[in-house]
Amino acid sequence: MHPGETRLGLIVPSSNTNAEPLTAAMLAGTRATAFASRFPLPADLAAVIDAALVGPAADLLAEAGISALAFHGTSGSWLGLDHDRALAAGLVERTGAAATTASLALVAAVEALGAKKIGLVFPGPVSIADTIATEYGAAGIEVVSRSIPERPMTNPEISGLPFAEISSLVSAAASDEAEAIVCVGTNLRAAYLVPQLESRLGIPVVDSAAATVWQLLALAGMPEPLQGWGQLFTH
Repeated sequence: MHPGETRLGLIVPSSNTNAEPLTAAMLAGTRATAFASRFPLPADLAAVIDAALVGPAADLLAEAGISALAFHGTSGSWLGLDHDRALAAGLVERTGAAATTASLALVAAVEALGAKKIGLVFPGPVSIADTIATEYGAAGIEVVSRSIPERPMTNPEISGLPFAEISSLVSAAASDEAEAIVCVGTNLRAAYLVPQLESRLGIPVVDSAAATVWQLLALAGMPEPLQGWGQLFTH
């Protein structure tokens, strides 16, 4: 490792095309560099993602001398945050590096912003959005409004959404009660729009992929502000 360099690891679903370019853009000009390793993403959103599935990818990242790593997926938002806590603990044991997941990062980000009521953006089935609302509610975060496409989208379809459609999707989650908007789905390219959305909507917008970078930096001992990526990084 070069002097002063911090290496972060991303365990990325095989069909995700947002993780690496976004993280590289966010870390530009910092002392941190991100390295990614992939795992085969199950077609069924209800499939359990565990250490047996992502462990080989984590092992490869450990060989790169990373300081912290994250499971770059949000399935814990509906499979259960306790599931993700166990997954993160297993990654720590396996690699010796601090670990988190995108779902754990989202919840930590909402808590850091002091929001108790959120608008939810989720490009998946309504039934899973209901489960997310229940899971977040148990964590003390009430989902008071939602924005969900008319039909569930595949991961490639999510990554291909034009920015105008993403902006409309996020804006539709705003409400008088919502204290923040949370985008669940690391392949949704909402992070690039956060500053302008926050300026227009008047509340924080928390993107799952950006929140993952935020928590990785904290775990690696680099909680420095990143300009141009929203209130989460400057509050």
